[in-house]
Amino acid sequence: MRLPALLLCAASLAAQGPEAARAEEILARVDRYRHPWPAFTVELTVAAGKATQRWRVAAREDGDARLDGLSEREKGRAVLLRGDDMWLILPGAKHPLKVTPQQRLLGPAAGGDVARTRFREDYRVEGLAEEAFEGRPCWRLDLVARRPVLSARTVRLWVARNDGAPLRAEFHLVSGKLARTADFDPPVTTQGRAVLRGLELTEPDGSKATLTFARWHPGGVDPAWFDLPAER
Repeated sequence: MRLPALLLCAASLAAQGPEAARAEEILARVDRYRHPWPAFTVELTVAAGKATQRWRVAAREDGDARLDGLSEREKGRAVLLRGDDMWLILPGAKHPLKVTPQQRLLGPAAGGDVARTRFREDYRVEGLAEEAFEGRPCWRLDLVARRPVLSARTVRLWVARNDGAPLRAEFHLVSGKLARTADFDPPVTTQGRAVLRGLELTEPDGSKATLTFARWHPGGVDPAWFDLPAER
């Protein structure tokens, strides 16, 4: 979407209270598939080509997240995201290594993208339209980053109108260049909640990574997991 059109959509949403509220609710519903409880754990498998990694993801109410390696090569490694700051914790290391959420610590997937993606907190809705996606009635939301730390400055998100499930997200850099595309699997029900089963990330060069989520559990998150070694 070109800037004048984007600004026009923003003005339209601002002028139409009910439309703006609807857009926010759609985005909140999308986030609930990835964050079905205030705090939870889930097992994540990241596969790209012949390489596979398994991690336990723990998330708490404030959006902080921790990943602990489960597969043989990743055992003992952890990735800790607190606010906009991220650290890599290596076995035997006295000090954690400060990294950026954009660094690809999990094969082809950026650590920040895997640890936490909350559209409603990270982006604001600048445009809302009805648009079919692969023959399905959808909402299309045009999103703009709220904070400079986010490498994807704009996102175009397609959401199914019948259940509010995300179908595709296109992430764009500040230049407008496509950074990556995420295609979401249909949600599944576990522990009484509809949750994200998986997604496929596609880079502009065509390389792909598959993220699969399993064994969702509400709660069970120890506050001590979010302490850095130096703070203990």
